Amino acid sequence: MILLMPVTTQYRLLLFGNYTIGEVIGNEYVRTLGMSAFGPDKYPVIQFSTADGKVVQFYGPENFDYPVGSNLRVVYNPANPTECIVFSLGAIYTGRKAIIPGILFLLWMAFYLAFRTKK
Repeated sequence: MILLMPVTTQYRLLLFGNYTIGEVIGNEYVRTLGMSAFGPDKYPVIQFSTADGKVVQFYGPENFDYPVGSNLRVVYNPANPTECIVFSLGAIYTGRKAIIPGILFLLWMAFYLAFRTKK
């Protein structure tokens, strides 16, 4: 159940969103407030077109090294195309929304191993 939490935080978008192909048009280094001591994070800039022809650009998952010109599968909300994600296992499970489920999984494993019965 804990391993499915990153998927469940995006389940509406994954089920009801439109799927399209986006293209990596560049990479940008962005300094975030939370982890600025470690230096800027690298984000791929991805561009795609919606069904009505609107062109949308967004940052992909942080610190992924996609070559410029790569085609990626993108899921977006048709009502709000700026609500979008890269549809890949790596992007879903290594994003910021996967941190809390990862910590919960580690805590569960620690308690399980600490309190299990010894044979």
